[in-house]
Amino acid sequence: MTFVSIRSTSAVAPADVKGEDDELRSSISVLSDSATKPKLPLRWQVVMIALTCMCTFGNHWSTGLVTTLKTTIEKELNANNSEFATLVSVTNLVNTFLCIAFGFVIDKFGGPLLSVVLAAFHLVGAAVEAGATTNGLNSYHVLMAGEIIAAIGDGSLDNAQHKIFTTYFAPGNGFGVSIGLIWSMANLAQYIGQSTANVMSKNLGSYSWPLWISAIMGLLSLLCAICVFFLDKYLRSHYEVVDYSKRCDQPSAGRVKAGTFHWPAVRQMPFTFWIVILFASLEDAGVQSFVSISTQFVQQRLKTGAVVGGWVSSFYLLLPVGLTPLAGVFIDVYGHRVTILFLSGCMFLISMLLLRFSQTVPTFVCAYVFYAFAQSITSAPQVEIVRSIIPDPHYYATAFAIKKSIVQGSVVIIVTATGRLQDLSPTNSLESAVTVWLVYAFACVLVSGALLGACYTSFGKRYLPAARLSEVRPKHLEREVEKLWELRQHAVTEEGKRDESVTPKEKEMELKSAVPCSVSLYARWAAIVTGFTIVLIAWVMFGFGVEWGVHGTK
Repeated sequence: MTFVSIRSTSAVAPADVKGEDDELRSSISVLSDSATKPKLPLRWQVVMIALTCMCTFGNHWSTGLVTTLKTTIEKELNANNSEFATLVSVTNLVNTFLCIAFGFVIDKFGGPLLSVVLAAFHLVGAAVEAGATTNGLNSYHVLMAGEIIAAIGDGSLDNAQHKIFTTYFAPGNGFGVSIGLIWSMANLAQYIGQSTANVMSKNLGSYSWPLWISAIMGLLSLLCAICVFFLDKYLRSHYEVVDYSKRCDQPSAGRVKAGTFHWPAVRQMPFTFWIVILFASLEDAGVQSFVSISTQFVQQRLKTGAVVGGWVSSFYLLLPVGLTPLAGVFIDVYGHRVTILFLSGCMFLISMLLLRFSQTVPTFVCAYVFYAFAQSITSAPQVEIVRSIIPDPHYYATAFAIKKSIVQGSVVIIVTATGRLQDLSPTNSLESAVTVWLVYAFACVLVSGALLGACYTSFGKRYLPAARLSEVRPKHLEREVEKLWELRQHAVTEEGKRDESVTPKEKEMELKSAVPCSVSLYARWAAIVTGFTIVLIAWVMFGFGVEWGVHGTK
């Protein structure tokens, strides 16, 4: 060692020693607390799941309200299809950047506190939306303001939920089931809100009633979020709560350790993560955005009124209510996350093919059944796989926020484009708009099929090991880690012997980390630039949408 290196070491040694002493004292304190506290009972885990699921009940209740009331809103507000598309897509546009910002905040302060804050934003926004349609106000701009305020909360509320379950449940040990239950409750809330919106609007004499009921549901969700916040504090102070969002070398029980803004965590996401993001920007965005025209599409195809259209278009939400938790159980027991994503993409493609090229009622119903299957098996696996493929679970909320931000941008693009296509149609038909969803569906099948193939080839196992690990059964994970570790060149020392000092958990984290080579570096930078480009195009498309809406009303 040179003199310079000795001086450098001695210069930083006191600070390093102090930091290590603080960390050691923290670890000892955590371990001593854990030794004296009883384990968290199952009944409290069930209560936590139930209350956390209810945090977004009001959010999802309102998800399909505006789109279900599309015909009524366009008539009452004298809006064209481009203006309506702008009204719908502005909620997604707001979250193209806010999702990432809130993702870092959620990682720092935890899910319970942010659930309260975000649920409060949703409640205020929902009340403003309802007020915009009350007593003959019928203000398009006030309604949009309410949509924006509510979107601030809606965009990251589910991320806060996932962060809570990331803390309380491990992958393969309850996390998949808990995420499945969240989306089951979400689909149930959306079904009730969407199917009753036109019924209440017609029978109660005003389309403001469904929006006021939605605001009341938002209040219920806020109260549940407050309960989650205090319950989390109670459980951490009275029981041993193992924090599964910590890395293997960090204390895992006790208080939440605050994170910090960590840009390198974004740059070091493995390439597998960006492939999953690409899939989500196609399939997830396609499934979400189709809701914006589903009721009107039913009205046009079946030549029926708004009430029947609302019931039929929301009927597909019933299947996910029961199937999504089962998908979570399957993931916890058998894995196969990439396979489920591929099946979801295939179901989405089949539904869009049937809707685009068939005109008969039985085929139309069949298309919605396939769409329901796609909806059922897309949400939970995407949440699960994001957690499964990132090397450091502490940054789960950041990773999920990146995914959601890009998806929101993709939703803005597709909703704005299809709204314009419908305006250009001489008969106000949605047939040409469905072609856009068909292209999205075809592309997502290609992406997920390529990723699935990589999981079972030697090339894919070497360069996309995180994808392979997400496919195996949780009980076989350690054995698969050893097999993949054999393929890594640096796993062998210069003498040709194995480095036995590395633990299986450390090997897993290393395999999920970005491959240290120039090709991987360039590919990841290209993925980051592509994601930013999608968000940028979304803002440009939104601007065009506003312009089209203004000229369309002249």
